[in-house]
Amino acid sequence: MTRADATPDLATVRDGIRSSSDRRVTATRSRLFDAVRDLAAEGAEITVRSVTERAGVSRATFYTHFSGIDDLALHLQEQAFHDIAEESRPRDGAALDATLMERSQRALIAHYATYRSLYAAAFAVAVPRGAESRVAELMKVEILTHLRGFAQPPVGIDTDIAATYIAHAATGVIASWVLGEIEATEDELARHLTQLMPRWMHTGIPAVTGDADGRRPEGEKQ
Repeated sequence: MTRADATPDLATVRDGIRSSSDRRVTATRSRLFDAVRDLAAEGAEITVRSVTERAGVSRATFYTHFSGIDDLALHLQEQAFHDIAEESRPRDGAALDATLMERSQRALIAHYATYRSLYAAAFAVAVPRGAESRVAELMKVEILTHLRGFAQPPVGIDTDIAATYIAHAATGVIASWVLGEIEATEDELARHLTQLMPRWMHTGIPAVTGDADGRRPEGEKQ
């Protein structure tokens, strides 16, 4: 069997592992993620070697679960997006509150700050920034859930297009920050991301005739 023939088989194995509920599989993945968190907390370099040594698993085991360190980073972000979104959604029928959006953006940037070296490596190797597109697609999933379940987009706004736009724009800014292409503190970046979001996305203001924020044109009667 050639290397080319083996690649699809390994990819299939990884897909099966990711959806597996086998305790041994989930325990191994937990050890790998825990190793990444420990290394990040120590400010240590995060590589396949450092992760496998800290987790106490072989490189073969690592590559059974992930295609590389960028693949591991992608799945770490996927879990972070889901957890942050869940924590920032209205509870028990409560209305949207602008503070929820601010809280989610602060948590998001704090996550990227914690794993900045890992994500910098992942974003830097992508040509042309393929990692950004994959991350944006994961972010889009949570944004779509928010738009369809909680927000009230202006009439005529397609939620899929809106989610794609917001996800790719936010991911591009975050990637540039992680790579040091823009200078900002965590607080400044989170504040910008919050303020750049469409107002209707996080205030619960109904979509009415007006501008993209759902506001009526100046002088128009209520």
